[in-house]
Amino acid sequence: MTRFIKSAALAACVAGGLIAASANAAVTLSDAFSGNWNDVTTQGKGWGVDILTRPNGDRVVFLFGSTFDNDGNPFWVTTNFDIKEFEFAWTGKPLIKVEGNTFSGNQPVDVTPIGTIDMTVESCGEININITPNAESGFQAVSQTLAPIQFFASGVEQKGTKCVYETKFAGCPAGTTAGALPRSCVLRGVITHDMTLTNDTTWILDGLVKVGGDNTNQTVLTIQPGTLIKGNGATSDYLYVQPGSKLIADGKAYAPIIFTSPDDGVTSSREPAPKDWGGVVLSGNAPNNKCPIAPFDCRSEFDPNLRYGGNDPHDSSGILRYVQVRYSGYIFTEGREVNAFTMQSVGDGTVLDYLQAYRGGDDGIEFFGGTANLRHMVVVDGGDDSIDWDEGWSGKAQFAYSKTGTGFGEDNGFESSNQNENQDATPRAMPTIANFTFIGGPTAGDGIRLKEGTGGHLVNGVVKGYDKDGKACLFITNAPTYAAAGSPTALSGNTTIDHVFLNCATQFKQDDGAPWTAEAFFTAQAGNSTSDAMLDGYLPMANSPVLGGGRLIPDGFFEPAPYAGAFGGPDGDWTRAWTYRVQ
Repeated sequence: MTRFIKSAALAACVAGGLIAASANAAVTLSDAFSGNWNDVTTQGKGWGVDILTRPNGDRVVFLFGSTFDNDGNPFWVTTNFDIKEFEFAWTGKPLIKVEGNTFSGNQPVDVTPIGTIDMTVESCGEININITPNAESGFQAVSQTLAPIQFFASGVEQKGTKCVYETKFAGCPAGTTAGALPRSCVLRGVITHDMTLTNDTTWILDGLVKVGGDNTNQTVLTIQPGTLIKGNGATSDYLYVQPGSKLIADGKAYAPIIFTSPDDGVTSSREPAPKDWGGVVLSGNAPNNKCPIAPFDCRSEFDPNLRYGGNDPHDSSGILRYVQVRYSGYIFTEGREVNAFTMQSVGDGTVLDYLQAYRGGDDGIEFFGGTANLRHMVVVDGGDDSIDWDEGWSGKAQFAYSKTGTGFGEDNGFESSNQNENQDATPRAMPTIANFTFIGGPTAGDGIRLKEGTGGHLVNGVVKGYDKDGKACLFITNAPTYAAAGSPTALSGNTTIDHVFLNCATQFKQDDGAPWTAEAFFTAQAGNSTSDAMLDGYLPMANSPVLGGGRLIPDGFFEPAPYAGAFGGPDGDWTRAWTYRVQ
């Protein structure tokens, strides 16, 4: 093979899908790898690479270039094949010789198989190619190591702005062991020194993996954008960050950090499923009404040996940004499950932004006390509540989207509690949540359930489709909850709902003998409506009443978003690019 050059026209004329063998790895191919790649040993040789995405989200790779036959006549060579998520190596793909045609498309095209090609992606700066020609083709086998063309322009690789896989896997670091999957390393026990989980590796959580001690051996665990972390499938695998330690999982929209099932993205005897592993837990030193005084001895509901709580509202447990958690919710015993994201007394020094929970067996995110704030939360097909709070959570949240499924044990949109054992405990749960769109389904519970003495402020919301018999868009229960709210004519200020659109088969529900109705409470407050929100899927139509149906919130945390719901219009979909199977 000699010179190869890129041609977008060729990609268009040979488009088609071939089934690729599955192999798990840390590298996730995207259009960041598209471009010209040259042979590092022979100038002028190389391939054009295109990574394209079909409308359904599937991806396909095209390799194409040109060379000459033994008589000096030029022709195109190409291959294309489907690529699965987390796949990095392909073998035996057909290599095609293409002759004929012009830009006007009025000449016949001759397509001839001439052999097979293997491709392995090592990093942003290295792709390996092996070509095995057919005997009748007259060509010899070729192996090439390719680098992106910008490497040759400067003599050193220029990192692409969207390619995050900057290093090549070189083995597992000290304190870890090699996993059974290619390029994988296993984490066990307690991490007691600062460590970075690099995106050239698939990291396997084996059982409970703790970061630091309980305000001792304070440790920072950093996770690079684009990193894949999986359970091992045999035990209750989950990541637990201790009070005083930090998790810096700062992904990118084009390279989210993914925690998932051991069966996700690999050929397996089973499909990935909810409850395949545990989840991600942050524990901090912020206030909690279950352990409000020293020694602040709150205990985790899934492991009583793990403590959290304190008196520092500004405590930081790190950064979670552009992070997906899929198929979580391992059951320890009945009622003792790990959520996709669990926040135990986490302080408002923590950054929580662009988080997705996908098909978790328990809640999307649950706050056990604390003051943590949240932006851009997506929950898809959860097995329990989308956003759950108790033990006095008093944080803020803006932009949340939840969509339940069709039979997978879904529960409430908001499950809102002050504390189950002492419903009037202080500090009372009183978060402020703005710009949310919650869409229920036939098995969902209540859209908004206020219970066990909670307070809170719900602003600029859309709740619809919570239509199961006996359920409602808004359900208020337990005497302390009513008392904390005051009454429709004399609001206490602890509990408010305004500029919210409800649309369910049953809009309101309350306890028998309640001092007032949920409907009276709802209609007494500004901007509330039970009219059709006019959504196209989850986005508001151009003439939707929600677009002018919200209000600004005079608080520096909240971005200006004077509309009801999570999205500011048909083109305001902030879930795109970084989420998984949002619908």
